[in-house]
Amino acid sequence: MIDVREVVTDDDVATYIDVRNRVHPETPMPLEAVLDQRRRPDNLDLIAAVDGVPAGVATTDEFGGAPGGDLAYVTIRVVRDQRRRGVGTALHRRASGHARDLGKARFYAVVRHDDSDSLAYYDRRGFDEVGRMQDVTLELAGVDVSVAAPDGVRIEQAAEAYDRGAYEVALEADADVPSGEQLSSGTFEQWRDRHFGPLTMRELSFVALEGDRVVGYAIVHRHTEDEAQHSMTGVARAARGRGIALALKQAQIAAAKTAGLRALRTQNDLSNIPMRRVNEKLGYVRKFEWVHLTGPLLGG
Repeated sequence: MIDVREVVTDDDVATYIDVRNRVHPETPMPLEAVLDQRRRPDNLDLIAAVDGVPAGVATTDEFGGAPGGDLAYVTIRVVRDQRRRGVGTALHRRASGHARDLGKARFYAVVRHDDSDSLAYYDRRGFDEVGRMQDVTLELAGVDVSVAAPDGVRIEQAAEAYDRGAYEVALEADADVPSGEQLSSGTFEQWRDRHFGPLTMRELSFVALEGDRVVGYAIVHRHTEDEAQHSMTGVARAARGRGIALALKQAQIAAAKTAGLRALRTQNDLSNIPMRRVNEKLGYVRKFEWVHLTGPLLGG
């Protein structure tokens, strides 16, 4: 018997994390990240049990890449020895009901390229690949970096006073991110909540200023105790091609080393050649890829 329940208690959260991390132990999800996703009002976390034994988890929410659109985000994880028993379908169906309640018509899902079972599951249910992202990591031990800002540009910590200026840059940068789905920043409040939440490390986040105008920004989120994750790097269209993104990343790397972190991690769309070149120049190493998919909700 398969039972699907909502994550409610602290014990449920612990079970959710345990199942999620048993599915992908190479990319563990920290407690802080789960608590951060749960603070969003439209978020729903689920646990599926087979005869009382936790076998899978799922999360669904509005797709943050296009607030107000017709997409809901979904992630479904089923432990390997419980697959092909209907666990994923039960989670998919429950998540679909929540997505409909949010007024959404489609799902956006992200799957590791080496998870053939999950890719096959989504393929059978009519999902299409819309993009791929590299997951790359920079081990900070032994890295020696200095910040080389272009002439006329200064790099400063991303204080709250610069949030509105960074958002103006994001309106251009988000729209230009290569993606099978057109991305949008949403309102200033939606954008700020997504990028400057409890996990944001402002001491590792920076803006590029030309005079008093923000022309670039780079945000870092805490991931684990010794690893942080780049959230977004954006440069205004008129300021591109001058090395601003490189200087922002250099500032982040230097700050991360000062903070005693072991590594920085980020993701780059395979078609985003300029940012991939920046990361390659800085020494980031590819670990694996994430396959981005869109597809239908499951019927009730």
